[in-house]
Amino acid sequence: MGRFSPIKIATVLVIAIGYILLFGITERVDSIEAGEISTVSTEEGDTPPLETTDDKTQIEDADNAEITFHTYSSLDISNNIKPFEMNSAVLLPSGYEDILTEAETTADSTQKNPTETNEVTTVFEPDFVIDITTPYSAETSPESSSEANTTAPVTNPSGDTLSVRYTGSGGSVEGDAAEILAKVVMGEIGGGFDEEAIKAQAVAAYTYIKYYNKNGNAPNVSIKTPSDKVKKCVNEVLGQALYYSDNLIQAVYGASSAGYTASSKTVWGVDYPYLQSRKCELDALYDPNYGAKYTFTANEIRSYVRSETGIELDGDPGNWFAIKGHTDNVYVGSMSIGGKTSYADDDGKQIEITGKIMRERIMNYKLPSSCFEISYSSDTNKFTFTTYGYGHGVGLSQNGANNLAIYWKYDYKKILSFYFPGTELR
Repeated sequence: MGRFSPIKIATVLVIAIGYILLFGITERVDSIEAGEISTVSTEEGDTPPLETTDDKTQIEDADNAEITFHTYSSLDISNNIKPFEMNSAVLLPSGYEDILTEAETTADSTQKNPTETNEVTTVFEPDFVIDITTPYSAETSPESSSEANTTAPVTNPSGDTLSVRYTGSGGSVEGDAAEILAKVVMGEIGGGFDEEAIKAQAVAAYTYIKYYNKNGNAPNVSIKTPSDKVKKCVNEVLGQALYYSDNLIQAVYGASSAGYTASSKTVWGVDYPYLQSRKCELDALYDPNYGAKYTFTANEIRSYVRSETGIELDGDPGNWFAIKGHTDNVYVGSMSIGGKTSYADDDGKQIEITGKIMRERIMNYKLPSSCFEISYSSDTNKFTFTTYGYGHGVGLSQNGANNLAIYWKYDYKKILSFYFPGTELR
């Protein structure tokens, strides 16, 4: 049929296509081997927690990391705004399950009252209230704790003593430092945390108690029968304390920060150089108290506000609150209720309305933190407070210390240096 028969044309095409495919594939393989073609995409925001190969780089990166934390400046919030969800915590020690359950229920059935959260009022200067919250412990008195794990002895080579107060003690109790400290640490965080976090808690608690004892006071504490693990950790750091300018520090602590610790000046009006706000991005990733929700009816909120402030709330509940600003990056600062930014207390003193006042006075500690967002649903006539952190937020974060030990492999010394910068451990 001629020189360009269909069979010949088809043969040429097959050979040409085969040539193209063969050399095209070879070129792509060569490109992949040379690193020119990437088959994996990493989106911004998917970066895992920092590795621990370079401590200096890790700390610098941590200070520069971004906290993705939403804040609402007003309660003019539409119902279609997506609410915060509990973060997906992993590798959590025992004791967290109860908190996760509590966070999903209403504040009325879960929140502890002030006496159960160890609100400690100092009677020496400076005079302020410290609430050291212990959400992991359902037992706060020695009578209710059961004896277990008594094989490990608690040593006390220095013969040191501590003086404390606890529920049911009927006053201050003075005793062997190792015995008391082990009970306090067990009462505060239990034995489920990483050992380095337990040691950090032990040093902070020891320093805290010593600070009070030196000033002639016995602080309120939570105690439980210690486990072998807690006794072991206490034994390894017993007698070590934190100092600033050769003085014992106010080594305060709480359950969780809110992505940042709070400064002592913001919370209590006393500016300690070692109690400044610190970024704690691991809390946003792994703290079960981050994003907890507490729901109240409009009538409940109206009653709480009227009882403390005398402010009468009416009209659209969606306009009752407005957040005016924040302190220490994320904690609610000034705010208004019913259009008012202050109220007169029983003594006639004008009280500025802040997130701290809202949490402590108006809500009577029904909110675990002064870092919160407020939303209102007209469908249910209810307010939802989305809270971050647990406690006053100053000093050592117990959850944060555990996260630093687990994910960044910090030992207790680095943990204490992180939360109490500029202090000396000795």
